[in-house]
Amino acid sequence: MSEFSGKVAIVTGASSGIGKKTAELLAERGARVVTFARSAGTVKGDVSDLAAIERLFVETESHYGPCDILVNNAGMIDPAPLVETTFDQWRRMFEVNVHGVYLACRRALPSMLKRGTGTIVNVASISGVPGPEKFPGWVSYCASKGAVISLTEALAVEVKSRGVRVNAVSPGAVDTAMWAEASGGAPASMTAGEVAETILFLASDRSRPMNGQNLNVFSV
Repeated sequence: MSEFSGKVAIVTGASSGIGKKTAELLAERGARVVTFARSAGTVKGDVSDLAAIERLFVETESHYGPCDILVNNAGMIDPAPLVETTFDQWRRMFEVNVHGVYLACRRALPSMLKRGTGTIVNVASISGVPGPEKFPGWVSYCASKGAVISLTEALAVEVKSRGVRVNAVSPGAVDTAMWAEASGGAPASMTAGEVAETILFLASDRSRPMNGQNLNVFSV
């Protein structure tokens, strides 16, 4: 398949799970993919580190050209009741889950806006969606993913007249190592590949009329 032929894609948090599968599918379908993660990736670094994000985009642009597709997948979870969550833990949650999205979007957008084209997909969570019952002890995670959804909606309004689309996907329980560890072994309801297919849909021209949307990928 060559749906993304000629496109340059950046996927953060791509060493495992949803990010890894998304990067693999993008590459299989023609994109030139740069992966970013702390442990492994085309470029290594922490998504909350401004210098690391700058290095990611500089290396991408020098080797492949400007970014056409940005998938902000990097994230973390550190369950604890709110009264036992230290400020440093709270701050770290937002540094990775929210600040990382902000930094990557801010770096990707100037080129996208100049060219009048580009798509950004932010990976949030059903835990950030108002309504569904939350897991106890996940307050910091839920708050951070709610911020990602709000960021997506607001940013989409800012850039929609300039040819750039920004959407989000909010998965439920996905069969990944992070879910297994955080949930205490609770069963997952979907695979990383199923979520990746949704991300690719939002990144593609198939979803051209959609902007500022959050797709809930959640089965009960």
